[in-house]
Amino acid sequence: MATTAAPPVPCVVGPSQNGARDEEIPRLTLQHLLHPEHWDLPEWNGPHTDVLEGITEKLDILDHSVALLKRYRNSLRPIHKLSPDILALIFLGLAEDQEHPLSSQFGSFSWSYIAHVCHSWRTIALGCAGLWTQLSTRYPDAAVACLERSGDAPLSFVVHSRATTSDSKELIDRVLPHMCRVRHLYVPWLHVYDESGNVSALISSLLDAPAPQLETFYVFRVRDEGICFALPTVFGGNTPRLRILKLAYTYPLMGRLSFGNLQELYIRGRKRNTITMELASLLDMLEACPSLEVLVTIKSRFVITDPLEREDEPLRRIRLDKLRRLDIARCAASVVSILLSRLTIPNCQLSMSVWLERGSDFRFLFGVPDDLCPEHPLRDIRKLAVNYRSSSSSVIIDGRTSSHPFLIVATIGQVTNIGDMPTHSGPMLLSIAKTFDLALLEEFSIAESAYYHPHVGFSKDIWVQAFARMPLLRKLNIRLQNITDSGFCRAILSALSATDAVTGRAVCPHLETITLVEDRTWSSLQWYKFASMRKEQGHPLRRLSLCLPHYENVEDMAETDLAALREVVENVDLDPPEMVQVDFPAAPW
Repeated sequence: MATTAAPPVPCVVGPSQNGARDEEIPRLTLQHLLHPEHWDLPEWNGPHTDVLEGITEKLDILDHSVALLKRYRNSLRPIHKLSPDILALIFLGLAEDQEHPLSSQFGSFSWSYIAHVCHSWRTIALGCAGLWTQLSTRYPDAAVACLERSGDAPLSFVVHSRATTSDSKELIDRVLPHMCRVRHLYVPWLHVYDESGNVSALISSLLDAPAPQLETFYVFRVRDEGICFALPTVFGGNTPRLRILKLAYTYPLMGRLSFGNLQELYIRGRKRNTITMELASLLDMLEACPSLEVLVTIKSRFVITDPLEREDEPLRRIRLDKLRRLDIARCAASVVSILLSRLTIPNCQLSMSVWLERGSDFRFLFGVPDDLCPEHPLRDIRKLAVNYRSSSSSVIIDGRTSSHPFLIVATIGQVTNIGDMPTHSGPMLLSIAKTFDLALLEEFSIAESAYYHPHVGFSKDIWVQAFARMPLLRKLNIRLQNITDSGFCRAILSALSATDAVTGRAVCPHLETITLVEDRTWSSLQWYKFASMRKEQGHPLRRLSLCLPHYENVEDMAETDLAALREVVENVDLDPPEMVQVDFPAAPW
């Protein structure tokens, strides 16, 4: 394979070939050049002469000598203390940082200005094969120069979305013999299949050629009409070094390429034409990807029409120890729960967007299996936040386990008969408490974005059942933005004031901190009684942080009822901290 080592920079002035004749000429030193008064030049120190034969030619040679002297001067600059190999590495880093492969400037040599700085830099740039590896049909002349100067370095080739047979076929044919060293290949989805359903004639030879060094294959999306389709057999179905597979408006199938070393798999459908895949087919691919680290599906629908296991086979289990990110968007909650029940992914962070469903027992489904194995990424949740977005008919559930964050967005579909979000908010909270593992939960947050309809169903009994599953809860955050909350916080206080009918223990005995924002039914008397009762039970509140309209225009807080609350609560303040949601970076497309 090619290395980043630059070719040796030639000497500023090479050895002379004149032999003995040069021995008669006194050697020119830098000291002579620094004193112009000692120069012996015609027409400079002597009388005017009409004989100028050979002077013009000598002056041309003098121009060349001056250029060599400037090159010598440049070689004395501090930057030239770096070896050519180091400079070549710097140039490579600069070229890599310049452009994304799908940007309009990729393959245009936007870094080439470094070759115009001086002679030595130009020599290094022209001789460094790693600098000439970015090819694009958008710049065919530059791509041809890359093929000539890249040596045996690995190539990155982009077929532009507007490429046609007339302007790009010749370049693709010239790249074809070099497919053995193409490491990254980017093609638009509309060129994979033409209107007749066949592989486009423009890139058919490219996709049929063997690509033993291919590491990234990216079918990128283009704004155009069309349907999603299955990826055809590419590169003879043999891609032993393929690590990254990104497919827009298309999806893979077993046998059409190699999955053995795949580390990242991205599948993206269209908004009005989602991808439909068999769940059994997805499980087959995951089983063939033991090194998979990232799985992202967007606008892809998984269905179960083929059996996942044979009747005489046990439940299928696929272990992916290296999977660190699982991102599933716009998929049925029941199918996602079945998928997760088949996977063992102990080191993975989850991000899911599912369509909300109701089970046979009327519990809501969020894509979480009923039985969580000990290594499931949703076991041992320490922090949980439930944010109702009634305006978009969704609920956002995010939090963190002992080792990883997670994010679930559950949305009520337009074709379902579930109803609107405020109507089912209470039963949905109870379903969340029963679905997730909250035995070790330490912090719980509930919030509602601005909406005009009050939530119903948040009864005392609902909250008692929910809090009963949070025995180690220490911090409770309540943040409302409704015009009316229908006694939302009153129900919470009533539940926290209750005791177990059998043991007589208080609900959430370890609760120490409560943050309350925008409670429009605030009652300081009720809070005083609640805090007093907790203190008498031996479970006093340490902090009550408030942001309420009752205290917005008060100048002297000593005149308010907060002084009485401070008698039973250690710290009462009006500066609650911000609720920090889990930040999941968007999938890089």
